[in-house]
Amino acid sequence: MMWLKKKKKEEFEQQIEGKEQHYTDEKFTNKLTASGSNLGQKAVYAALLLFEALKSSKLPTKTRLTILGALGYLILPADAVPDFLPAVGLVDDAAIIVTALVTVYNMIDDDMRRAARDRMKSWFGDRYDAGQAEKELDQSL
Repeated sequence: MMWLKKKKKEEFEQQIEGKEQHYTDEKFTNKLTASGSNLGQKAVYAALLLFEALKSSKLPTKTRLTILGALGYLILPADAVPDFLPAVGLVDDAAIIVTALVTVYNMIDDDMRRAARDRMKSWFGDRYDAGQAEKELDQSL
């Protein structure tokens, strides 16, 4: 069982390796606002939690690099499953975002959660319920 966890972690790290160089706040904003309805409520909220956590000076460099790699992966249109493929193109992106969140979840504080909820409301209005997304994520993590 331990081997499986280690193997999954290695696969995740390989997938995000080098992707941090593609990240900018502007590219993230553009990608999430354009693709948010296709990503789904939980993945959007998870991405916004990572985005808000990235701004924190409390996080260690390794954690920040993990977040940058995951958000960089989200930004890239040509990754393991190209984003332009209908129905499945963003599935790998959502999986990477949630996996990254799992690795940093214990470092997410109430201020980051509040900022992510506020940003979700600001960017997506009533299309998504940030409170519900937060509950669903908390239950699944």
